[in-house]
Parts: sequence; C-alpha cells; structure tokens
Amino acid sequence: MHVVGICRFSLLGRGDWKAYQGASDAEVAVIADQQAATLFAPDRIERRLATLQHLTLASLQAQTDQDFTLIVLAPETMPAPYKQRLSQICSAVPQVVLRFFPLIHVVDAQKAVLAELGMELKTMVQFRLDDDDAVCTTFVERKRQIASRLVAVCTPLALSFRSVLFCSAGGEQAGIYAWDSPFFSAGAALYHPTRSIFSFGHFALMRRFASIVIPDGMSLATHNGQNDTLFDADRIRRQGFVRMDKAEISKTCASQFPFLTAKGKGMAGLPNAG
Repeated sequence: MHVVGICRFSLLGRGDWKAYQGASDAEVAVIADQQAATLFAPDRIERRLATLQHLTLASLQAQTDQDFTLIVLAPETMPAPYKQRLSQICSAVPQVVLRFFPLIHVVDAQKAVLAELGMELKTMVQFRLDDDDAVCTTFVERKRQIASRLVAVCTPLALSFRSVLFCSAGGEQAGIYAWDSPFFSAGAALYHPTRSIFSFGHFALMRRFASIVIPDGMSLATHNGQNDTLFDADRIRRQGFVRMDKAEISKTCASQFPFLTAKGKGMAGLPNAG
C-alpha cells in the first residue's frame, strides 16, 4: 500500500478554493490572473517557501515510516527566482516529486504525475497537505497500518486524525488552540480506487465514505490572517477551539511535533521560538 500526498504550492486552476467555485472556464482564467498577483507577492511567497521547508517538509522528514511520496504541484508562471528556490527546497527531501503546470485543475495535475510515476489510485492511500501545515511523526505509519487492514472490506475508506494544533499568528484571535476537527484538510486521507481526494470536500469525506478517526495523532495548521478561511471569535465559539497555555503547548509539541526547530516554531507562532 503506497502512501502518496498531494501539496499545492500556489497552483493556479480549479480546485476547492472559494474563488473558483461556480466559475466558468473563462472566468477561471481571469480569476487565475488576479490570483497570481496575490500568490506571487514577495511577502506571501517568501512565507510559504519558509513554511513548506520548516513545517510541511520537516514533518515528513521526521516520519517514523519513510516509505511515502509527496507530490508538490506548482504553477509554470511562478517567477523564476521562486521556482528555483522551490526546486532547491524540494530536492532536499528524496520523497518529494515537484512538477510545474500551466492553468489546470488539481485533479488533472495529480493524475498526470501519477501516470508519469506509474502509480495507480487503487494501490495507494492519498492524503492532502497544504504548504503551511504539518503532521505528527506517526502520520504515514498509522495511515498505512490502518488502510492496509481495512481497505479489503471498506472501499472507499477515509482516514483522519481527530485533533488539530491550530496556530493563529495574525489578527485579534492570535494564539494556539486545540481543535477537535476530524477531516480537517491538513492530512485528511482517502483510499479510493478511481477518484482523487480533491474530487471531494475534505469535511465531506466522513459523510460520503466509511471513515476512521484516529485518536492518537495530530495535524498542525497555521493561520496568519490572510488565509482563505476566516478565523474570528464567532468561529472559535461555534467550532469549539480551546486556547492552550504554554505548558500544554510545550507538551503537545514534544509528543507530536518534536521536529520543530526554533525557525519552525516561529513560522507557526508557537512560543519559545528562540
């Protein structure tokens, strides 16, 4: 059973981002041009390169099971200096496959890379991971272990850790929160013999398919006030975010995310960044 992740690094084209919902192909092209100006802004892309390196890829380099592939999908129109930087960062991790695409649907980009690699959906657990999020060190091990046991009787099968360490580093609600949120996008996984994980909303996976919620691991999500989703007092109340104190944060980082360096903690807004 292969474990294959998909990470979109400023990929331009259809997906589950709000800007593209319900848009025609012509509208998508216009939106993509507008999005490029935002996605390639120096402050934003510099931050995303740093979070990819010090959070996302750092978490995968620390996995107890190193037998996985991460496909990073990026746009051909990314300015050359950033393409070079992204290539350097990805080349430091042997499991990463980086590919650049013109305007494209994420499902089609994933399909093209899998065909190039000779991989089939029916042989893998897919997972999604954004370039500013991370997963605990047992992520790959636990997803493969559970999927290998159950896909023969549960197909399709969705898998998720229960808990999220939610790190808000911007806005009035800045802080570190514990969040009980199975099938949040960071690390949501799916075994499906014919469909991409990006064919479904991540929160819909547990409603559409047999699903397993794993209690003994976590994902880490960051929010800097410029994300696609709002983080305000109303959301905190409705979705049950619980602010953590320094002792709780330290214990969680030590058990779930021991790979975090001072740089990584700083990117996430975690205390004691050094």
